[in-house]
Amino acid sequence: MKRSVISGIALALLIAFGLWWFSAAEVLKRRTQSLLSTLTLDAGTGRASRTLATYSLNKLLAPWVELDTPTIREANGNFERVELESGFNWISQQAKQTRFELEKFHSVTIAGDTGNVKLTLFGLVELPHYRPADGNYAVSLDWKNGDDGWRLTQAVWTQMP
Repeated sequence: MKRSVISGIALALLIAFGLWWFSAAEVLKRRTQSLLSTLTLDAGTGRASRTLATYSLNKLLAPWVELDTPTIREANGNFERVELESGFNWISQQAKQTRFELEKFHSVTIAGDTGNVKLTLFGLVELPHYRPADGNYAVSLDWKNGDDGWRLTQAVWTQMP
């Protein structure tokens, strides 16, 4: 009797964990963390591992992504995935380091096959002669769920004081 009660409780906990882990909100949080991790390039990392980060970016981006950032004027607009991969590859080869550290998730909203994640982060892009990004940012990320999972469709960054 005790064994069946314990087994039943364990099964219920396992099912609850699975429902939470695979919920759209948690999947989007993990995708967002994966994006930030992919964009982070530590100082001193080799050329090969930086190039591999470009390939990791592919699985996170929709065919077209809209970017809106206050610090790099050339990075604003609608871009094909291949353009973003190429741009990121260039940055990964030029930058001394990049850092995108999640400070806090503020909200995750899901509406059908679209989702939005609002967060704050610390961002740093250190190129040889200047830092186009350095500070805290409020970020809004729009995602769309398709046959191949959640893909980023829009990123809006606002620098915080």
